[in-house]
Amino acid sequence: MSYQAFGRDRQRTSGRSSNPEPCNLRRQTSDTARNAARGGLAHNIDEEDHHPHEGTLKRHVVPSGGSLVYVISKTGRPLMPCKPARARHLLNSGEAVVKSVQPFTIQLAIESTENIQPVVLGIDLGASHVGFAAVGNGKTVYQGELSLRTDIHKRIESRATMRRNRRSRKCRYRAPRFNNRGSAHRLGLRQPSLKSRSDSTVKVAKRIASFLPISSIIVEKGQFDTQAMQAGHKLPNWKYQQGELYQEENIKMYVRVRDKYTCQYCGEKRPPRLEVDHIVPKSHGGATAPHNLVAACHDCNRRKGNVTAEEFGYPDIQAQARKSLREAAHTQQGQNVTIAELSKLAPVSVTFGYITKVDREQMKLPKTHYFDAVAIASHGDSVITFVGFEKMRAVSRGQRQLYRTSPSKGGKFQACRLPYEVFGFRMNDKVALPDGTIGFVSRRRKTGSFGVNDIDGNEIRGGITYKKLVLIERAKTLLVVGIL
Repeated sequence: MSYQAFGRDRQRTSGRSSNPEPCNLRRQTSDTARNAARGGLAHNIDEEDHHPHEGTLKRHVVPSGGSLVYVISKTGRPLMPCKPARARHLLNSGEAVVKSVQPFTIQLAIESTENIQPVVLGIDLGASHVGFAAVGNGKTVYQGELSLRTDIHKRIESRATMRRNRRSRKCRYRAPRFNNRGSAHRLGLRQPSLKSRSDSTVKVAKRIASFLPISSIIVEKGQFDTQAMQAGHKLPNWKYQQGELYQEENIKMYVRVRDKYTCQYCGEKRPPRLEVDHIVPKSHGGATAPHNLVAACHDCNRRKGNVTAEEFGYPDIQAQARKSLREAAHTQQGQNVTIAELSKLAPVSVTFGYITKVDREQMKLPKTHYFDAVAIASHGDSVITFVGFEKMRAVSRGQRQLYRTSPSKGGKFQACRLPYEVFGFRMNDKVALPDGTIGFVSRRRKTGSFGVNDIDGNEIRGGITYKKLVLIERAKTLLVVGIL
């Protein structure tokens, strides 16, 4: 990766470049054998899982060029990162061993002084993406971007549907649990989707603090005026108390009066059954708000079904629906809990989006989540940054469903998942293909034909035998890959 100076001065630059993600497996294997002959890279600290196809799981080439190698002391305390040449010397002399591959981290096998400098971690909170950046000694020592889970709400709805259907089937009796649920009496209960966002953010911060000596954390706290955003302009103070539904009986009556008791699809006035229809259905994320509701007769409402007004043939009505502010609301919710958990790692201070925007524009950085985090951590001062970053995605640990919802031939319900390991591989294991492409196991079959996806969930290979896959890292709830 190439370092560049960004900020008010923009004076220091360096033209060295490197690839932080090892791709050439053949060259990697040969270099590993050469290093092993010298006595370096003897073993990894964590050798508990042996895999017949792990190949280069425990042996990796030290990155070269402008990238950094993170260092951990013998006692497990994070130290300041070093250059690849220094790390290669420590590994070849047997004074350090490889701790992890992504990011490349070594642990010293000898006693050393633990002199560290202040490292500030900047976090740019968001509804679907979170940016991370660590700044120390006038340059960025880490950049990363986390993609949060957005499927939790749909999974919970699916689980509720299956449980609801089970109650109507002829199954064994289960006593109701309305008053004895532990979560109902738990203080500080959060919505599962918001809890997942907060926990994933804190998990990545703890991961960064495991290989960098974080001295302080700066978090960008989002504040949105949703009513002004819906109106499209600044509102007077009295307008917040007298909104769109002020002195109205209910939302349905307001929509009927607003649309003059006329079906907005066929134009029939005062039909026998005048209903209220969602322009964007709730199943598609539509809100139950006046801008997303129209009056419709029973026949039009039934014919429209579970599609949008544009798909139904009325793009002019679709234009009335405003963009959902759900992401703005989710960004604001749970921020205090996230900050409280981060304060257990290091002292936390708060900044705001308008400050980050000014600092990023003065530093002449492009608009990305991790560059926003760089502006947050550096307070807009001149720092040396690099182009590459670490891309992360939060995934589920596994599925809890044991059997399929529909029976197969013979009326039997088959198991909907394979064993924990199939031919030694688990779901979301990080693997390498024969051409050096890095991916994650997405599908497994008893025949040995696997599917491999990239970190964004896009398919790389739909069917490849497990014998051609090389295990790099075991599955975790956080998928990580280096991006140039």
